[in-house]
Amino acid sequence: MQAIAFDHIKLQVPSDLFDEVLTFYASVLGLPIEGRDRYEQGEKPFVSARIAADSIIHIEPVDGPLAMADRPVDHLAIRMDTPIAEIVAQCEATGVPIDRRLDALGAVGEAPAVYIHDPTGMRVELKSTVQSG
Repeated sequence: MQAIAFDHIKLQVPSDLFDEVLTFYASVLGLPIEGRDRYEQGEKPFVSARIAADSIIHIEPVDGPLAMADRPVDHLAIRMDTPIAEIVAQCEATGVPIDRRLDALGAVGEAPAVYIHDPTGMRVELKSTVQSG
């Protein structure tokens, strides 16, 4: 048995923040939202935000307390094919505060990154894969 990559992560979000979370991942991060029609028809319990051809975020609304609160997850890290200056500009243009900036070490090495929060408070690292010219 040999692991090759992450396929998906599933985020459970409070039902009252579901639309706001989808808007965040679509508008701020530019991720295409898929499966909303199947969700609304009751065919599946979540909607998906596509990161790449082989990776996706499932977003499921839940009633009650935030499901992630009891889990030891610090943040979700997403590699972006965008220079860090453009990532910062997009955050500023959409009114999303940047928590911190640094050169973050990850699966493919060290690169500039910013940390922001989605509407549920989940920390999201946006890591540039593009070298500044």
